[in-house]
Amino acid sequence: MKRFMLGLGLLSFAMLGATPLRILHTNDSHAAYEAGRNGIGGYLALEYHLNQARGEVQNSLYLDAGDMQTGSIFSSMDYEGLRGGAILEVFGKLGLDAATLGNHEFDVSYEHAKALVRTAPFPFLSANLFDADGGDFGRDEYLILERGDLKIGVIGLTIESLPLRVKSENVKDLTIVPYKEAVEFLLTKVDAESDLVVLLTHNGFDADSLLATELDDRVDLIIGGHSHIAIPEPMRVNGIYILSSGSHLQNLGVADMEVENDRIVSFDNRLIPLTAAPIDYYSELGDFLNRSVGELERSLAQTAGRLPFAFEVDKFKVTQGSQWIADALLAEYPEAEISFINNGGLRKHLPAGAVTLRDLHEYIPFGNTVAFFECKGKDILTALAINRQNAIDKPYDIMSSSISGWVDAPLDLQNLFVSGKSIETERVYKVVSHDYIISQWDKYLGFMPQNAYDSGDLFLDAIIHQVEEQLK
Repeated sequence: MKRFMLGLGLLSFAMLGATPLRILHTNDSHAAYEAGRNGIGGYLALEYHLNQARGEVQNSLYLDAGDMQTGSIFSSMDYEGLRGGAILEVFGKLGLDAATLGNHEFDVSYEHAKALVRTAPFPFLSANLFDADGGDFGRDEYLILERGDLKIGVIGLTIESLPLRVKSENVKDLTIVPYKEAVEFLLTKVDAESDLVVLLTHNGFDADSLLATELDDRVDLIIGGHSHIAIPEPMRVNGIYILSSGSHLQNLGVADMEVENDRIVSFDNRLIPLTAAPIDYYSELGDFLNRSVGELERSLAQTAGRLPFAFEVDKFKVTQGSQWIADALLAEYPEAEISFINNGGLRKHLPAGAVTLRDLHEYIPFGNTVAFFECKGKDILTALAINRQNAIDKPYDIMSSSISGWVDAPLDLQNLFVSGKSIETERVYKVVSHDYIISQWDKYLGFMPQNAYDSGDLFLDAIIHQVEEQLK
């Protein structure tokens, strides 16, 4: 009845001259090409529900708030010479009107991110990212979309802390402008050209909420990503609606509104669970997915080994799984004495028992390369102190290590052991890790790694080899 009454209200507004609009939105899909364990999600389910939602109204548009890449084997596929290119093809077939860049669009390299922007059959928008020469990194800073007699201005924003979220070399040539500065530079122009102003952001919910308090009523909506939160009911901060659909294509966000005289006069938002499409549902997208995934799935379905225990995922606690990975990395590269890995790079819970290559790809999805560095024993104490504080304050994920006593020992080198011997203050140790930790040494290590070099070996390949060798 509530929904029916709302519909009557919308109809009455329409009769008075207000224009109805439906904005469909997703965020943080992370290459979730198939349903999750709960049977919800996947690209085909998204297409089906998008089509249903579009068919119910005259005016609609579809926006995505970033992080399409990284998270499953689908993002590691090469399509027409571009890793993750198949994801762009999918969202093109879904009729995406615009997206913003998430941090995971920068996981591979700067050049790869530029190729994603250049290749995508839809515009990536970003008003706060600029090339070294001052040009827009996204295809555009903003876009004006027309639906009926409405003009909708969409401004893209990408997370300011991007250098802390990806390998620093991937974004070192970027100029990143603060959110408020970027929006205010464009707002007068975009507001004059449109009836509705939408910020399409990959900032995180807290940053979006703070930004809303700093803006005025020329901004109507913020559609955000990064925090992976689902907002089922309309949420308003300083008169600005904030929307987010969750993550991994569990939901499609549906925002219905009436716009009159540059104002939203009626608003309703809900989330539609992306249940499976009917068994007889057919589309070109389905054919594309079957072709592109089939061969890869067959190869990755091979069993790599058997896990003796579940590999739990926890960014802020050393688990049996993260400890095994740290030890396995050292076993793969015995020329080192110590290993460090970051728990945030382990992404999928793996139950005990048979584990496939596909499972391992999704457990370690980032494409990091094995890297080495040197440090003194006293540096280890600095890293341990930072790690334990990160576990408490949770600004970043923690590290797991092959060092005995890393988890529980007091902050004293005499309680930390390498090859059964206490760590010596001035002795130089060789460490095996990966490129991400070295690039983010200030938040993980607290000291500058010495004599660092990248082997070029894939971290994932090293772990796969150890799974095959140790866990047959």
